[in-house]
Amino acid sequence: MAVVRSRSKRSILERREERLAWAMLTPVLLALLAMGVYPAVSTIWYSLQTGGSFGKGMSLAGFTGYVRLAHDPQFWSALRFSLLFSLITVAGQMIFGTALALFANLKFRGRWLIRTAILLPWAIPTATNSVIWAYIFNDQYGLINSLLLRLHIIDHAHLINWLGSAPLATTLIYVLAIWKANSLVALLVLAGLQAIPEEVVEASRVDGASAWQSIWRVTLPLVRPTLVVTLVLRTIESLQAFDLISAFTNGAPGNATQNLGLYINLQIQQYGDFAYGSNIAIVLMLITFAFIIIYLRTLYRPGVN
Repeated sequence: MAVVRSRSKRSILERREERLAWAMLTPVLLALLAMGVYPAVSTIWYSLQTGGSFGKGMSLAGFTGYVRLAHDPQFWSALRFSLLFSLITVAGQMIFGTALALFANLKFRGRWLIRTAILLPWAIPTATNSVIWAYIFNDQYGLINSLLLRLHIIDHAHLINWLGSAPLATTLIYVLAIWKANSLVALLVLAGLQAIPEEVVEASRVDGASAWQSIWRVTLPLVRPTLVVTLVLRTIESLQAFDLISAFTNGAPGNATQNLGLYINLQIQQYGDFAYGSNIAIVLMLITFAFIIIYLRTLYRPGVN
C-alpha cells in the first residue's frame, strides 16, 4: 500500500510539473508563432498574389511572380552579389575570427586588453560603422584621400572615387563586413577554446606534435561544433544583410552592390509591390535553408572528431 501511495504522489507531482512547464513554455511558443511562423506563412501567401500592398487590393496569381523573377536581370544581379558577399565575407570572418580567438587564447600578460580590443568592431552599431566608413572613403573630403594627398601620392585632379567604382566599392564592402563581424566569430570560438581541457593540448605536445599540428589536429576538431554553429549564424546574417550595405553604398554605384535584402526593400518601399517583394523573400529564405542543410550535413557529424 505504501508503494502504491508513493507512486500516486509521484504521478501527481509529475503532472503538476508538466502543467507548470507547459504554462511557462506557452508564452514562448506563442511569441515564436507570432514572430516566426505567422510572418513566414503570410509571406508565402503574399508571394502567390499580385498587385496591391500589404494584403489590400491583391488577387491570386499563383506562381506568376516566380516566373517574373526568372526573367528579371536585376534580381539575378542582386542574387549573384548576395551569394558572393556571403561566401567571401563569411570565409574571411571565419578565418580571421578563428585566428584572433587562437591568439587571444594564448597565455601572456595583458591578454585581457587584446580581448577587449577584439570586441570593439562588434560593439559599434552596424549602421554607424557603415556611415563612418562612407565618410572615410568619401572621394572629396574622406580621410583616405586626404592622407594620400598629404603624402603626395595623388593630387586634387586625381582623387580616387572609392564608392563610385564598382570594383572598389564591392571590395570595401567585403572588407567592412569581415572587419565588423570577425570579432563576434572570435568571441564565440574563444568560448569554445576555453572549454578545452589544457591537459588535452599538453598531451599532444608531449606526443611530439608541433604547435601547428596541435591546433589543426586537436584544438580545431574539438571546437568544430562551435565553428559549425558560428558558420551557420554568420551565413544567415550575411545572406540577409541590409543595414551594412544600405548605410555604406545603398547598392551604388548603379546596382553593383545591391543584394537581395536591398532589392526586397526597393520593391516594397519604393514601388509598393509587396507581392513581388515576397517572391524575392521566399527565394532568399530557400537559399538560406539550403546553405544551412549543406553545412550541417557536410560539417557537423556528432561523435566524430
